[in-house]
Amino acid sequence: MKRQEVKTLQGISHRLDGGLKETFLKIIPFKLTKAQNKVLKEIEADMASPRPMNRLLQGDVGSGKTIVAIYALLLTVRNGFQGALMVPTEILAEQHYLSLSRLLEPIGVRVRLLLSGLTPKLKRQACKDIETGNANIIIGTH
Repeated sequence: MKRQEVKTLQGISHRLDGGLKETFLKIIPFKLTKAQNKVLKEIEADMASPRPMNRLLQGDVGSGKTIVAIYALLLTVRNGFQGALMVPTEILAEQHYLSLSRLLEPIGVRVRLLLSGLTPKLKRQACKDIETGNANIIIGTH
């Protein structure tokens, strides 16, 4: 059934923008490893395909999984869509929100935080930003 689904399900084919990767590499404060670069190329191929991506990215704590996910989110945003980064705890969501905001807002990417622990006013504003497209990347908990 899975093989049949892979053949028939339609995904969103993303355009790859050569300038995006260069911009991404300039804004991150370190050089990617060979493994990270390899996975970025694989994710680019998956996202350029008209089929849905089904990929598990695993690694030790501190191995760079989040930075790879950020690049995939940037590809999504560059193609006119919104992306979400879902994490297990509100504390981790807040940490990612702060670091992604500092990293991405200078290049025009709007990051929003949506958590159950937000005040009703902040939650309404986050939802409004998501609905209107004013949020490019949403950070929340799963």
